Amino acid sequence: MKKILIIFVALFMMIFNVNALEITSEHAVMYNLNDNKIVYEKNKDEITSIASLTKIMTTLVAIEQIADINKTVVLNNSMFEGLYEAEAAVIGLKDGQVLTYEDLLYGTFISSGADATRALTISLAGSETNFVKLMNDKAKELGLVNTKYINATGLDEIGQTSTVDEVARLLKVALENKLFKTIFESRSYTLSDDSMTIYSTLSNTSIRYGLNINSVVGAKTGYTDDAGFCLASVGHDKTNDIKYLLVTTKAPISFEKANHLEDAIEVYDYYFNNYKYYNLVDKDAKLLTFDTKYSKLKNVSFKAPYDVKYYSDSSFNKEQVRLKYNGPDVLKPFTKVGKEIGTLDIMYGDQKVNTISVTLQEKVPFSIIQFLKSNIVIIILIIILGRIIKKRKRKKKTIKRYNRRYRKK
Repeated sequence: MKKILIIFVALFMMIFNVNALEITSEHAVMYNLNDNKIVYEKNKDEITSIASLTKIMTTLVAIEQIADINKTVVLNNSMFEGLYEAEAAVIGLKDGQVLTYEDLLYGTFISSGADATRALTISLAGSETNFVKLMNDKAKELGLVNTKYINATGLDEIGQTSTVDEVARLLKVALENKLFKTIFESRSYTLSDDSMTIYSTLSNTSIRYGLNINSVVGAKTGYTDDAGFCLASVGHDKTNDIKYLLVTTKAPISFEKANHLEDAIEVYDYYFNNYKYYNLVDKDAKLLTFDTKYSKLKNVSFKAPYDVKYYSDSSFNKEQVRLKYNGPDVLKPFTKVGKEIGTLDIMYGDQKVNTISVTLQEKVPFSIIQFLKSNIVIIILIIILGRIIKKRKRKKKTIKRYNRRYRKK
């Protein structure tokens, strides 16, 4: 009855946790980066416009194409054609300006300048169309089957779509690149020609609406009429040392509040305050005790080689931790220290959280006395049998000698 009650409470808490978050964004997914597991989702696989979240791919592909980030590019007006008419966000680059590829990368990403994006893609691939082909090739390489790029800036265009989960998966890959990670986490950057200092759209938005973003490590914002307010970010729960990656799209467009950023803060705060890691097993805790055979030691122990942690909300219950051992229960001498004996599944309820390799951690010394004690009956029987056999052999020899003697007579 107690077990049923525990399960019921756990299920209730799970349902409560799902309903406790009510964000305005239509699509959302959040990964616990420590475990690389999804912990929150809302229409994560539904096709959506992603606005300037497109520039995550633009920046990653550009970095992979650039041999020298300090190489300079001479800008010209043809690079900026149509951006004004499309009401694209720009940082104000000018005809004849000479900038480095590094400048264009930062201008593309942190301040989301479509002019920097155009200059970057055209200088690298000859045209934005050619560059977009590279972006689609990369999407295919990464298995992003619902992601399709028509332009590199993220402007609304029929056929330019993705899902929040595929954006999240892309961002995880991109963050493995050192330069991308540095750009992603930057809040400001001064162009190499000292013409201006640009600031991240995340910083500008938080300042404008008075929002605390101390827990946000880095982010890419996005906005178009079709995509609404979008945000791809990484948040760090410093208290529990857990990093999360959150992607949201289609938050309602409002210039009185930053719905996308408020959604992110709400989700992060909720998980920071309600979720953490609990120890299922403590390092050096005695997990198993083995009987021994033919040894001076009656038994030997196996201790946990490391902590086994479990991510959970406050409904965590230590009583649901179970150990499931697979291997022999009795150990014999001459087994080498460090040899794997079996495996130990660490269970939380019916869920297998971890499997520990069970190895011999101390010697099992052989004892001749214990060997004799354990086999005394067999030894006695062997001795008696040996005597019987010896006696029979002597008898046979006696009979043979007798027969030979009387045959001669």
